[in-house]
Amino acid sequence: MSNSHFVAGCRISSQGTGTHLYFYPKSVHFLEMSSAIKGFMELAEQVGNIFEVGNTTWGLIGNRWKLPGGIDRNVDNLKRKRDRLNGQKDDTTSRIKAELRPRERVKKEVELWLENVDRIDGEISNLESKVGASGFFSLGFLVKDVCKKEEEVDELIEKGGFSDALVVDDCSRIGHVLPAPSLVVESIRRKRDEILRYLRTNDDFRKIGVYGMPGVGKTSVVKLVNNELLKDRMGFDTVVWVTVSMNCCVIELQDKITGAMNIIILEDKDETLRAGMLSEILRDKDKFALIFDDVRDRFSLEKVGIPEPSADNGSKIVLTTRSLDVCRRMDCRVTKLEPLPEVDTWTLFSDKIGRDLTSSADLFPVARSIVERCAGLPLVIVTVASTMRGEYSLPIWRNALAELNWNIQGITDVKNTIYRQLRFSYDRLNDPRIRNCLPSCASYGEDSGIRKDRLVRDWIGKGLIDDTDEGQAIVRTLVDNCLLENVGNERLQMHDIVREMAQLINRELYES
Repeated sequence: MSNSHFVAGCRISSQGTGTHLYFYPKSVHFLEMSSAIKGFMELAEQVGNIFEVGNTTWGLIGNRWKLPGGIDRNVDNLKRKRDRLNGQKDDTTSRIKAELRPRERVKKEVELWLENVDRIDGEISNLESKVGASGFFSLGFLVKDVCKKEEEVDELIEKGGFSDALVVDDCSRIGHVLPAPSLVVESIRRKRDEILRYLRTNDDFRKIGVYGMPGVGKTSVVKLVNNELLKDRMGFDTVVWVTVSMNCCVIELQDKITGAMNIIILEDKDETLRAGMLSEILRDKDKFALIFDDVRDRFSLEKVGIPEPSADNGSKIVLTTRSLDVCRRMDCRVTKLEPLPEVDTWTLFSDKIGRDLTSSADLFPVARSIVERCAGLPLVIVTVASTMRGEYSLPIWRNALAELNWNIQGITDVKNTIYRQLRFSYDRLNDPRIRNCLPSCASYGEDSGIRKDRLVRDWIGKGLIDDTDEGQAIVRTLVDNCLLENVGNERLQMHDIVREMAQLINRELYES
């Protein structure tokens, strides 16, 4: 039997009758102790790391993973809300189309809303695909995404209830929509598109001259061009329309250009100084189109203050004139406007007079003969058709044809022929008071427009009519017969050929 114990680096052992003392080196004992402790500490550290990683991993998963029960119902709700949002987007787009006018733009908040609707629509489609392709564990990671998208859609639906207008004026763009023909026949449409091609794509032609005989529709075609340029959001930032009256001087032309741009330059009479200011204003514009209607003679762009159009500034000029020589002297790409072909003449006449009249077997041949006398000139076609509108009596139609033939018989000069054709419409005004009122309109400026109320007051002051109501009725009759034209803002205008006819009538009345 033995008994032993350790004492500070030695072992005391009792065995039998004797006691034995064994000494060990101190370093050996501590090495065994430190190894055991170290192993335990390493094990504890590893266990701690495992728990730490587990806690971290679960924290991450716990924030992103949810039990996927009911996710199908959430997805169905999201789809319904998405459909409602897209319906709201369609309604908003329709409102924009109804409200948007040339020289206006969509509000920024509306544009951003539409962009967000498109974005979230794509994100929802991707999310649907992921849900359909995921297993149970993967679905748990998509629950929060579905709920978040529902919240975003709800927010967009709330923001999309725009109660105010969706568009605002675009102050960076200059131009005005002009009254233009409601019916555009094929030959006029082709000419409009030809001019637009020169303006939009062909840098070789910086100035375009549209010429043709009086009444052939030059102004109408270029009005259509003006309005199309205003619709083109990628085109010209500045579109200026100027009607150039006879004997228009440089200062008057400068005033008309700046007036159309809502800009005021010095009232100084030094046209050179004013030209410098106008040139600086136009050069600040990225791209401008200047349209000059009814140019009677060449004018100097430099003297007016108009920078020469070039490929560098991207600007262009359009002018209408009766003279081919003016086009050439202005160094224009010339395009001629011809009278309407027979098919377009008949289409325009039928539209203005009413197709039920032209379809009458009795009236048809007489109507065709009258249309032939109009010589394909839109101004004459519209004026004569307006005169005969609502008339169903065959004898009256035959008499009208005889009058028209008599008016133009033996006249070979084109201008005088047009006067006589228009005179036919004037002579058929049954009320002598109306016939007396029309010539007085020729005394107003060619391009400034005539205020309706002022015109009526002038008629009363001259003793041509008795009161305002009678004056308003006469104005309507003259407009209905296309002898005056409504140009908006309670203003009227007279075509230059009609004005010249009215001036001739004034001279006849004076001489008689």
